[in-house]
Amino acid sequence: MCRFVRGLLVALTMVLVGASEAWACPMCKMALETDDPQPRAYMFSILFMLGMIGSMFAVVTGLLIWLSRRERLELEAAGYQHLFENGVSQPAPESLH
Repeated sequence: MCRFVRGLLVALTMVLVGASEAWACPMCKMALETDDPQPRAYMFSILFMLGMIGSMFAVVTGLLIWLSRRERLELEAAGYQHLFENGVSQPAPESLH
């Protein structure tokens, strides 16, 4: 366990030390230092597209959770509670050898 934690700390340190060089490519960094609004607009368009991926993932996840809960409530209201009982909690029958 100690070896795993040590390896994890070394990997995390290497990632954090190298992160300062990875903030932007040299051309993007140089373009953002100018007064031209086009590089900043390009940067915001990339951030918007990345944000849309996360937003769509969150919407689909929320929809699936909502549908699952709704279906469960409808099945319980119809008297199908036995479908949700965990069959694993019952002891397994002994095999007949």
